[in-house]
Amino acid sequence: MVIELELITSRLTIRNLCPDDWKVIKEIWQDFDKSSYAQYDVPHSNNDIEIQKLVKNFSESNDFFLVMLSATKEVIGTVDLHNTGNGYDIGFCFLSKFQGNGYAKESCTALINLYAENGCKRFSAGTALKNTPSVKLLTALGFIRADTEQVTFYKDKMGNNIYFEGGKFELLI
Repeated sequence: MVIELELITSRLTIRNLCPDDWKVIKEIWQDFDKSSYAQYDVPHSNNDIEIQKLVKNFSESNDFFLVMLSATKEVIGTVDLHNTGNGYDIGFCFLSKFQGNGYAKESCTALINLYAENGCKRFSAGTALKNTPSVKLLTALGFIRADTEQVTFYKDKMGNNIYFEGGKFELLI
């Protein structure tokens, strides 16, 4: 069962993802794939049918949220929170033209506070240690690096895994 959410902050509206949002998700993923940080994340599909199926599945949970500018309702990014059994793992992705304005921090803070008010005391996140903007955001949110791990999402021309150092971050409320 999906619990409808519309969370308002000083500048943003955060709401559940719905199946009709697939085109904006495709736009966000295509924008992200142009980033130098894309090499540190799971590859995204550009196939419309695959994206529609994924977004439909995402929208059937309480885990995925769209972030919009309240004034214009323009979608600027996503935040997701996945139940890990002992807390929630948080992820985020914002269109590059909106990065650096505090929107990710504002939306993540609002969702973390909402989940904490409802009993969640532990949050986690993972990112490449070379993804400086994500590391800075997690630190600004109060996360601490708890561990590191070798992560791979891609292979080189010879079929060998390409590894990078990933950070495991935690926030205890």
